[in-house]
Amino acid sequence: MEFRKILMIILGVIFLIVLVQNLQPITVEFLFWERDVPQIIMLFLSALLGFIICYIWLHIRGRRRRI
Repeated sequence: MEFRKILMIILGVIFLIVLVQNLQPITVEFLFWERDVPQIIMLFLSALLGFIICYIWLHIRGRRRRI
């Protein structure tokens, strides 16, 4: 296996361990909205948003270099 694949698997396992250990509910406040959600959901959504932003940024950056 490539080093990059092994690293991604290790980071994925660590991320899953962190998610499973954070099951307690937290209060999320956004503007006039307040809701109690499990912390695992907020961690997952934060990571997903980070991946999406990184993917879009790298995609746009790659297009600029080709032009």
